[in-house]
Amino acid sequence: MPNTSQRYRRLVELSPDGIVISRDTRIVFLNPAAVRLFGARAPEQLLGMSLYDLFSPEHHAHIRQRIEQWLAGEAVPLVVERIVRLDGSTTDVEISACLLDEQDGNAIQVIVRDIAGRTRTEAALRESEERLTLAFAGAQEGVWDWTLETGAVVYSPRWRQMLGYDDTEVEPHVSAWERLLHPDDRTRADQVIDSVVRGATTYEGEFRLLHKAGHYVHVLSRGFPVRRDTDGQVVRIVGTHFDLTERKQAEEALRRAHDELEARVRERTAELAQANASLRAEMSERERAERARLELHARLVFAQEDERRRIAREMHDQFGEQLTALGHGIDTLKAACLEDADLFRQVEALEAVAQRLDEDVDHLVWELRPTALDDLGLCAALTNYVHDWSRRVGIPAKLHTSGLLDDRLPSEAETTLYRIAQEALTNVAKHSQARNVDVILERRPDHVSLIVEDNGVGFEQSETENHRTGHGFGLLGMQERAALVGADLQVESAAGEGTTIFVRLATDRSGGVVDRA
Repeated sequence: MPNTSQRYRRLVELSPDGIVISRDTRIVFLNPAAVRLFGARAPEQLLGMSLYDLFSPEHHAHIRQRIEQWLAGEAVPLVVERIVRLDGSTTDVEISACLLDEQDGNAIQVIVRDIAGRTRTEAALRESEERLTLAFAGAQEGVWDWTLETGAVVYSPRWRQMLGYDDTEVEPHVSAWERLLHPDDRTRADQVIDSVVRGATTYEGEFRLLHKAGHYVHVLSRGFPVRRDTDGQVVRIVGTHFDLTERKQAEEALRRAHDELEARVRERTAELAQANASLRAEMSERERAERARLELHARLVFAQEDERRRIAREMHDQFGEQLTALGHGIDTLKAACLEDADLFRQVEALEAVAQRLDEDVDHLVWELRPTALDDLGLCAALTNYVHDWSRRVGIPAKLHTSGLLDDRLPSEAETTLYRIAQEALTNVAKHSQARNVDVILERRPDHVSLIVEDNGVGFEQSETENHRTGHGFGLLGMQERAALVGADLQVESAAGEGTTIFVRLATDRSGGVVDRA
């Protein structure tokens, strides 16, 4: 078995810490760990060097003081110094030493432990803690650290400030949380804790905690387990509290604004409903008044037509009879005056006046109410009128008919279509400067159409919107007449492109006019 000396040497060689022995501050021994620590490849590179050469110059005073203490046999605690490697780099080490009593003089055994890794870890930990502290401070969240085994809880200053308490007013125990928790929230809190204990990876819930001032503060509590025991049970939870007061106030303000908006919408809706009801009533009244106006207008127009018919017949009968008698008397007088040339010429002149008077009476009767319209129908009356109009105004005009056999339309419909055609041709004579006019009267199973088309100068239809032209007044009259029997009247015209008037009157299978009201 190896002796004690061999075991000691073996222990020194395998030690992870550097071991240096110096005598009179000169290095006389280094173990392999010390050789590596000081950046040498072999002990010979360091043997004989001063112990001070292994440390940074700013640490020499400390080293000298500690060497004196070690040589005096004093107990010196562990110290942290900075060594210098052979390549000039430095690193922090933890050193301890003891006095070796040897035959050839006192020596010092120095144990050197590399703490660079630990220093970096501690620095990183401090930096992490500083960042965490800054993060929590910036987020204005309170931090809590709960050990479930003991019930101990560390509450951060911010956690207590959120509830209006100072450092001494909240005991570091879970009982403080339970005391401040709103009674109605306890069941929910227990459920959240149970879920974490059963294996949930996060802890989160909204609770109400009692403020020192007496009111409750809404907080969002979030956490996660940071440690479990060997059985997997959670023994420590770390989390934060976030004050939800501003958010709750904003939500409440939003709810109030929403409720106010809803109330205003309901109020406005009721007002609009009332206004719509009034509008509908007004529109209904206007429609009723318009129907009454149209009905009155229709009665007036057709009463006028009846009156025209009566006057025309009376004029035709009375004046026709009297003019016929006057003609016979002039013939007798003319025969009696054959021997008196002067008197005969005067009777001939009187005969010409009587004939002209007879023609004028016939034309006036025809203008008031053509007898053909009542006796023979619309087609015959319109044929006579178009022919006579063309002869009088000197504009070629043709009437084209289709589908009009022996069937007659109701008197009001025939009168309306006749008067519209009459007014349209009057407008042509006054305004169009047309060289040709076509009138089309067509009968279909479900409607009758009347078209009056000229190739005159035409007009821009916007000119008639305010009825400032003769076209406007004429068109308005035709539209009103068409409306009396439920007919549609449309006008197509443009400057230089002539004018076309379309009238469409719906009829039923029996030939009657369809009531569109």
